[in-house]
Amino acid sequence: MSLVDALEPLSCCPHIVVVIGKGGVGKTTVSILIAMELSRIGKTLLLSLDPAKHLARYLGLSGEDFKEVNNHLHVRQVSIEKEVRRLTSKYAELLQEILPSLAVLNLDNIVNAIKYTPGVEEEVLLSKISEALRSEYNYVVIDTPPTGVTLRTLALPKLYLTWLSKLIEIRERIVSLRYVIARTLGKSVDVRDKALLKLYDMREEFKLLDSVLCSDARASYVLVATPEPLPMYELKETYEFLKSNLGVKPRLLVLNKVLPDSIAFELGQQEMQKDFLKELGSFGISYAVIEHLRKPTENMSDIEALKTKIKVFKQ
Repeated sequence: MSLVDALEPLSCCPHIVVVIGKGGVGKTTVSILIAMELSRIGKTLLLSLDPAKHLARYLGLSGEDFKEVNNHLHVRQVSIEKEVRRLTSKYAELLQEILPSLAVLNLDNIVNAIKYTPGVEEEVLLSKISEALRSEYNYVVIDTPPTGVTLRTLALPKLYLTWLSKLIEIRERIVSLRYVIARTLGKSVDVRDKALLKLYDMREEFKLLDSVLCSDARASYVLVATPEPLPMYELKETYEFLKSNLGVKPRLLVLNKVLPDSIAFELGQQEMQKDFLKELGSFGISYAVIEHLRKPTENMSDIEALKTKIKVFKQ
């Protein structure tokens, strides 16, 4: 049984598979394994949002790159730094267009101010997910940044929708008041407001993201850990976050780099590994165990070798 067998049935295209875990647990490896299997049943994009760019190393990509592995599997490594620069420049130009009074300020100063605003990196990640949702792929597998950044990104649509609701309410009052004053003075006024129209567009964008990320039919979450205390702690915290904030449960849990019993016994880790495996089964969710390759995964040949070391327990 493969990792994808535990994920089925996947419906509603494109269906996104979000792979989450602490840095170093093998998210990229698991993402590649899942994408390779999904490409057998539909056109698949493997999208790496991981700033460590492990996918680029495995596949020989440079910087922000796109590669067609075969007719049904495409991969893309996103350069987060480049996308942050692009987004901040776009917002600076938009602010100057909507608020002409900012023209007296240097554009570079506006860009720098936006660049260091909290949430910019997370918004870049959301924009890439949004692009994927509008693609023609059947499946999009997302190799995510470390857990903290990923969870903040997943929480943003609901937060943005709350903010946008209030901003739209305030802006509508301003536009309405402007119209009343103009009519009172016998002047014509264009009720179309660039800022308000932009807020409406943003609201629709984040409604779509929120509806997809909170839907079992549109999104599947795969949580990856290694048999160590901190990665397992993060897996449990992520499980609770998804359940309480998005109202969804992970589709699959993966325990990666599991040592064979004989080696675990020699290293004094056999009981700890057994406890973690038992804990994984207690969630009532399908889980997979991937045996340690006994060397770091460095290329696609290593990942191919891992296929024989996967055991899936379907719940």
